[in-house]
Amino acid sequence: FKRGRLPNEEAERLSIATGNSVSGIALWPRLILDDSVEVNSRHYPDGGHQKSHWQTVLPIMAATPVAIKGGDQVAARFDFDVPVDVTRPASYKIDGEVIRH
Repeated sequence: FKRGRLPNEEAERLSIATGNSVSGIALWPRLILDDSVEVNSRHYPDGGHQKSHWQTVLPIMAATPVAIKGGDQVAARFDFDVPVDVTRPASYKIDGEVIRH
């Protein structure tokens, strides 16, 4: 925020607000071609950095960020449909909720 040349008070306010809210779930594409060929946009399984031209996918889960605090959990449910018929596109649905503690 500070590199965007915001006033210090505004940068601090936005940093606190974004550090205590959730609006989406970051996903890193992984393409499995067969049992021996796989292309990852992140180092798998620990999520470490790996060079890739693929962008992080960020499905937005709420119209406005949802406030969270320490101890809260974000539960997500994923539903993927990969048709056998290659002329039909794959689809996915992600639902989530904040569990307050």
